[in-house]
Amino acid sequence: MERDGEIVFIDSSVLISCGRRDSTRFQALAREARQRDAVFRISPQVYAEVTGDPALDAYFPDQSPVDEAVREGWMKVTESPAYSDSDVSTVMDRARNFIANSSDRSEDIVEKADTEIVGLALETLLDGAGDRVLVVTNDIPLGEAAESLLPNYGFDDEQITWLTGSELAAELAEDFVPEFD
Repeated sequence: MERDGEIVFIDSSVLISCGRRDSTRFQALAREARQRDAVFRISPQVYAEVTGDPALDAYFPDQSPVDEAVREGWMKVTESPAYSDSDVSTVMDRARNFIANSSDRSEDIVEKADTEIVGLALETLLDGAGDRVLVVTNDIPLGEAAESLLPNYGFDDEQITWLTGSELAAELAEDFVPEFD
């Protein structure tokens, strides 16, 4: 059972920093999922980023660490967010703008995976699929976007949490190379 309706979304920045399946950091991520009795969720865009698989509509598990985690049952590739839901598509647009402004880059180069995570987090709360969302990312603009934008849809700050990988599991801090230094 997941903690009190908490849904955990993992970003590619955390998975990439974990490296290979047998690394200490990847094992720490798996252990954290077991301790939380949770299935960590990744979006189709995150899956494509970490596996290099462009077939977003029909993913077929391979031999990547993420595929093994999916087979082991502690990670799940979600469906894409419902772009037809105006709240979801609006928050994704706002996330793109927020991330571009806070990282001083063009909206055109903001990763789709980042906005997709914010959209999925909102969709989860709106649908009642979870009472709280936890976004785990080492991408500071993405984490700040989630914590800043989602409360605008009637959710309180207690329902939205952003953690870096090392805040989720201390072992993930070992040999950490920050993505945005």
